[in-house]
Amino acid sequence: MHVLSEEAWEDEGYEERIRELRPRLVAYLFGLTANHAVAEDLAQEATVILWDKRSEYDPVGNFSAWAFRIAFFCACNYRRKQARRTRFELPSDGTLELIGDSAAWVKDPDQEREALLRCLAKMSEEDRELLLRRYTDGESLEALSKRANTNRNALAQRMFRIKRSLLVCIHKQLPDR
Repeated sequence: MHVLSEEAWEDEGYEERIRELRPRLVAYLFGLTANHAVAEDLAQEATVILWDKRSEYDPVGNFSAWAFRIAFFCACNYRRKQARRTRFELPSDGTLELIGDSAAWVKDPDQEREALLRCLAKMSEEDRELLLRRYTDGESLEALSKRANTNRNALAQRMFRIKRSLLVCIHKQLPDR
């Protein structure tokens, strides 16, 4: 591999390539995380890594593919860090969407979050794990149904019942309901 000096990279427009690719990296990372703020943070992290590793890039190679691979690993590291945290510390956007239709009656988002956490804690481990796999990890119903050895329709009905009971529980937890 041909390694260029830092000055040569700047001459080659490496920084400009990163800057031009950044919006696509953000869009890609948003697709992986479903959270715009996280996608922006991960794109920034990937940009820093790209800059730090500029001497490792082979100019003959595909810069976009290399950059997207680095972004992918940033997203994987983010997921691993999230998985190490207590699963109920910060609910994902997908989990919060379960109660999104009722957002108009929530006066205090902290109360909503606390109600969600209390209700998740009351669920059976199996139901909670199913919800988290679907809405936090983004597993498809097909993958979940294979894992549970059941058909997709039966699992969809079960998910509906779990989400409905979660919403009812949250309504009961919040004041003035």
